[in-house]
Amino acid sequence: MLDIVKFDSVSKFYKHKKEKFIGIEDISFSIKKGSIVGLIGPNGAGKSTTVKLLCGILKADSGKVSALGLEPWKKRRKLARSIGVMFGNRSSLWYNIPAIESVYLMKDIYGIEDEIFKERLDMYTNILDLHEILKKPVRKMSLGQRIKIELLVTILHHPELIILDEPTIGLDIVAKNNFREILLNLAKESQTTIILTTHDLMDVEKICDKIILINKGKKIIDLDKLDFKNWMEEYTVIYVDKNNEYDIRNEEYFREENPQYYKFYVPSDVSKEFIDKLYKKFGLQIKFKIEKPSLEDMVYEYYS
Repeated sequence: MLDIVKFDSVSKFYKHKKEKFIGIEDISFSIKKGSIVGLIGPNGAGKSTTVKLLCGILKADSGKVSALGLEPWKKRRKLARSIGVMFGNRSSLWYNIPAIESVYLMKDIYGIEDEIFKERLDMYTNILDLHEILKKPVRKMSLGQRIKIELLVTILHHPELIILDEPTIGLDIVAKNNFREILLNLAKESQTTIILTTHDLMDVEKICDKIILINKGKKIIDLDKLDFKNWMEEYTVIYVDKNNEYDIRNEEYFREENPQYYKFYVPSDVSKEFIDKLYKKFGLQIKFKIEKPSLEDMVYEYYS
């Protein structure tokens, strides 16, 4: 399958006075057509630098970046017609006029035919429940409402590559599910390639085919769904109910606590041994439950 995006030993540095700071360093990865990829990592990890290199906003200091077969910083204008980009902290909407006017502007910019435009607008209006929102000036919208319109104008021309930076900020549970449904349909029906940068790891866990984790400018994890599933099977999450008679925060594998339980993140091959140890130390009255780890559990240490 064709590589839509490719980073080959890419580095980008920033300079301030005489100091040099790493944006990203020696990063390589590839993304196949029709994939949904979660680009994750803590604040300042290098995610935004990666996205800006991909869009052609920045030029790499070394290595090669390719998007849709083009070198982004050289072919930025040509690339712009085939990609959709949404930055959660930067609006592409007209602030003082009804949102529908921004939508019509995007129709004209991308030359979407009238019949196709109406079909897509009706479809996304129903999925995202935009009937009343489209009539509002953007300045009168809540954050969640604005994000919905931002998503609409990003995907309306059905680009080959969509890049979404923190797209679900401000969305409620129903809106998030609708958002995920749209992305899954685009990837499946139109073979659209989607890159999602987010701190909401539930989005990544539910819809992404591939996970790339960056921290301190370095690529730490690059796994497809099967590899990640196999990795998850190597660990077990054990929740131990709290009891006033014991405090087990000093036990090995302790991860966190809340008012109801202590949480442990344990290698699967020693989970039985760990439970037996708790029984011997604290008695059979100890209560616990076992679960598979979440994506958040798996990448926790890489955020620390």
